[in-house]
Amino acid sequence: MLPLKDTEMHNETNDEQKQEPMAEVEDDERGHILEIFKEAEVNLTSDQIEALPTWSQVQEVVGTHPYILNLESCARYRELVPPLERMLGSAGSFNTGTNLVTHLLKQNCEIPERREKCGPHESKECYGMRWQVPWGKHTPAKFRNQHATEKAQKIKKEYILPVVTMRNPYSWFKSMCHNSYAARWRHGKQDTNCPKLKDPDVQRWNPVTVRYGEGREDDHASLAHMWNDWYGYYLNDADYPYVVVRMEDLVFYPKETIRQVCECAGGKIRTDQPFKFVVESAKKDSPGHDKTTGIYEAWIKYSKPAPAMGGFAEADFLDSQEALNRTLMKLMGYRHPPAA
Repeated sequence: MLPLKDTEMHNETNDEQKQEPMAEVEDDERGHILEIFKEAEVNLTSDQIEALPTWSQVQEVVGTHPYILNLESCARYRELVPPLERMLGSAGSFNTGTNLVTHLLKQNCEIPERREKCGPHESKECYGMRWQVPWGKHTPAKFRNQHATEKAQKIKKEYILPVVTMRNPYSWFKSMCHNSYAARWRHGKQDTNCPKLKDPDVQRWNPVTVRYGEGREDDHASLAHMWNDWYGYYLNDADYPYVVVRMEDLVFYPKETIRQVCECAGGKIRTDQPFKFVVESAKKDSPGHDKTTGIYEAWIKYSKPAPAMGGFAEADFLDSQEALNRTLMKLMGYRHPPAA
C-alpha cells in the first residue's frame, strides 16, 4: 500500500482541481463534444456523430475533471531549477500514453525564457519540451541514477520535470496482453487466459520480469503488481518533483491537463496559435506500434463503460481486486469494473 500521508496530500490536490471551471454537463446532447472536434479541425460524418457518446456518459466513465498527482511539487521545481534550464520529459510504463503527452506538450507548451533565448522557429527541445526523461521514458524511476539515454548524457536529471503517464489498470492489462513489450510472464493472448495474475495450479502470483536497456531487470509478483510498483517508485520513493497524469485525461481533458502540467514547470501555453490537438495516432511515427487509434477512435474506445469483470475471467477479476493498490486507484479516480 502507498503511505497514508500520500493519500491525504494528493486528495487535497484533487479537491483544488474540482474547483476548476469545467464544461457544463449535457445529458442528452453532444454539443460540447462536437465543439471539441470542431476546434481540433476534425470533420465527422453523421454516422460518426451518432456513434459518439454524450458528455455525461464520458464524465460517468472518466470523471468530471482531470486527476493530476503531486502538483504541490511544482513550486519546489521552479525554485530549484533556473528558467533557462527548465525542461519537461515524458515517463510512463508501456501502453500508457507517453507519446501522446509528448506530442501535446511539444505542440502547445514552451518555457518563455528558453524561447526568448533560442529565438523563433527553433526545435521544441530548445523550448524545453523533450521526448522523454533522461533515463528513458519506460525505464522505472528506481534506475534514474543508473542510466541515461544516448542523447541525454550531458543533461542534469534534476533539471527535468518528469510528466508521468498512467492508465486505468484494467484497460492497461488488455494492452499489455496484446503487446507486452519487454515484460515477460506466462500467459495466453486471449482475454480469457490473460493477464493470468495467478498460476491456477498452485494459486500463487504469476511473476513478471521486465528487461530494460543495458541488462537492467525488474521483477514483480504479477502484472497487477507491476502497475503498483512502477508508479510506487515515484509516489513512495522519489525525493524530486514530478507530476502524474492519466492517459484518459489526455484524451478527454487535454487542454486542462496540459495547461496545468505546462505551468507547473514555469511554462506557458502558446498564444500565437490555437491549441493543437493530436488528431492522428500519437504512435504514427513509431515503428511496430498500433497506429489505428486517432482522436475519434480514442473518444469511442475510452468512453465505453467497463464490461462485467473487465472482460476477464472471474479468477483474474478477483485477483485484480486483491492485488491492485487501493490507494493509488482512489487517488487517480479509477474504479473496479462491475461483477458479472
